[in-house]
Amino acid sequence: MKKDFLAPVFALAAVCFLMSLLLAAGNRLTEPVIKQAAEERAQEAQLEIIPGAKEFEPVETSGLPKSITGIYRAEPDLGFIFMISAAGGYGGEIKLICGIDTEGRIIKTKVLSHAETQGLGTIVFESAAEYEGKDKNLEGIDAIAGSTITSNAYKNGISDAFAAFEIIKEQAEPDKPEKEEGSG
Repeated sequence: MKKDFLAPVFALAAVCFLMSLLLAAGNRLTEPVIKQAAEERAQEAQLEIIPGAKEFEPVETSGLPKSITGIYRAEPDLGFIFMISAAGGYGGEIKLICGIDTEGRIIKTKVLSHAETQGLGTIVFESAAEYEGKDKNLEGIDAIAGSTITSNAYKNGISDAFAAFEIIKEQAEPDKPEKEEGSG
């Protein structure tokens, strides 16, 4: 009787162990391919945001808003790409990319992934072109009726990109000595 009970338990444990090994092996084999594909998609998105760039160099800096997950300098000196993970959308996290030129104006923004409601929540992403050319004040950008949570999350993510842009500018330009009065 005890043997009848233990045999299926051991068989099930052996099958689970074998499946775990197969899943781990499959993951190990596909991980580099998935990683390379993600890098290619990111580079395509970067070129879409700043089309004239020859290459994108990662920028390392500290004190950034936590929604900024990566920064790249577009070479030649065309501006910066900000990878953003904006929290607080209706469906959760919104991953987007924002290009800001060297003068502090938005080149283009694009959503990379989201879980917002199709139709109502995604209206915000369809109107992303209204951000183009805006500076850090984001004047004229209003929440879209019926999608205010998504609109505000998107706008907050873009505002964080501008905060990061200001940090980069401050760190790139050492303190300039003030001109002494009476000299000149």
